[in-house]
Amino acid sequence: MLLSTRIRTIQVFAILLALFVTVPLLELTLLLWLAQYEGWLVTLGIVLFTGILGTLLARSQGFSTWQKIQSQLATGQMPGSAMADAAMIFAAGALLMTPGLLTDGLGFALLIPPCREWMKKRFLNWAKSKFHIQATTTVDGETHTYTSSPGRSEIVDSYVVPDPKERKALED
Repeated sequence: MLLSTRIRTIQVFAILLALFVTVPLLELTLLLWLAQYEGWLVTLGIVLFTGILGTLLARSQGFSTWQKIQSQLATGQMPGSAMADAAMIFAAGALLMTPGLLTDGLGFALLIPPCREWMKKRFLNWAKSKFHIQATTTVDGETHTYTSSPGRSEIVDSYVVPDPKERKALED
């Protein structure tokens, strides 16, 4: 068990290292290519424009998603989908503030609701197959427990019922 965990950790580290090396090299190559054909001023303008536009769009969508999360929590609903949207919008904002054409493309794709929905569905299916998730919410004495284990999911509803002795004491 320990050996397989160590091997998995090394695999994840290798993948992250490859991403942190190859993505900036690809971005730099594309920016230099664009600067060669369009000029460095146009290239710089594109990088600044996409960064500003992306930040404004991410902020706008992030604010509306935050409101959706708050309203779902206020009604006792588990805002799982909205939380995933918020995480993806945050990632989009980070990608759009990073100079580069590939990261901008992925960032803008995350800000397009149908694309984000497709990516979210794939990510949530992967996460449900790998992780055990449990959340409990209580609103007005009514408790809902949401449980998801790899391969299955269920919703367990429960209600808080006061002890009859306590109820009588409260009524007096």
